[in-house]
Amino acid sequence: MKILVATTETQGERKSDFFWCEEGEPVHFSFECDSDKNNIDGRCGCRRSMGGIRSHKATTTMKVVNVDIPKAELEKLLRDSLFESGWLENENPTQTEKRIRSEADELIRIAEKFPIGAVIEKRGDRFQLRRVPWNMQ
Repeated sequence: MKILVATTETQGERKSDFFWCEEGEPVHFSFECDSDKNNIDGRCGCRRSMGGIRSHKATTTMKVVNVDIPKAELEKLLRDSLFESGWLENENPTQTEKRIRSEADELIRIAEKFPIGAVIEKRGDRFQLRRVPWNMQ
C-alpha cells in the first residue's frame, strides 16, 4: 500500500520549508490553527505541513512510498501516535476508532493519487507534486 513519509528531498525550494521529522517516518495530519488561515506560507506552518507519527514534529515535504503493511498496522501507528501526544485522553473510544479509520483512509487516498517516489507538498487542503520520480521523467 502507498503511504506518505517525511523526506528532506526538495527542502529549500520554498523559503517557508522546514523539516523537523525523522527521514522516512510515516506522516499524518496535524492540528491546524487559525493564525495562518489566509497565508499558507505564514509563520505557523500548520497549513503547509504534516506531522511525523513517531517524532510528533513537522515537515513540509513528503514522499510517496510503497510499504508492505496492512491498513490495520497504519491505523495502529496512528492510534499510538495520537495517544502518545495526548490527543485521545478525553475522546470517546468509538469516536477515536472512527477518526483513526477515516484518517488512514484519507492518507491512503492521497498517496494513491501520486506515483511511488513522488515528492509532494501540502498547500492548505491541496496536495501537489514537487518532484516526479526519476523513472517517470
